[in-house]
Amino acid sequence: MKDYNPKLFLIIGIVQVFFGLLFLAVALIAEQPPVPFTYLSFAIAVMCFSLSYLQPQFKQRDERMKMIRSKGMYFSFFISLGYINLFILLFELDLLMLEATTVLYILIALMLSTVFLSWVVLSKRY
Repeated sequence: MKDYNPKLFLIIGIVQVFFGLLFLAVALIAEQPPVPFTYLSFAIAVMCFSLSYLQPQFKQRDERMKMIRSKGMYFSFFISLGYINLFILLFELDLLMLEATTVLYILIALMLSTVFLSWVVLSKRY
């Protein structure tokens, strides 16, 4: 497997933040809600920044990293269930009115960010 440079992930993350801010600025100028891909752009940026931090540790492929990955996925599952329950509650109380595709994009972005941020937190803990 190819060994990637952490700086590459950092550069890609910065580019994704730039795209997300560009989509957000266009939406604000047009006085419209942002396109759903905006949320994914920021989630991809979080993923890239996390991988930039984690790559030197992940290339070791030891038991510590396997444990961090498995515990991170475990915690992310329950946090994702919390996101889903929160959206259900907000929709049932009519506090949130969004299209289905927008909700799916937001959920995907939240789940993607949660997985990688949990890996960063667990890598600092263990």
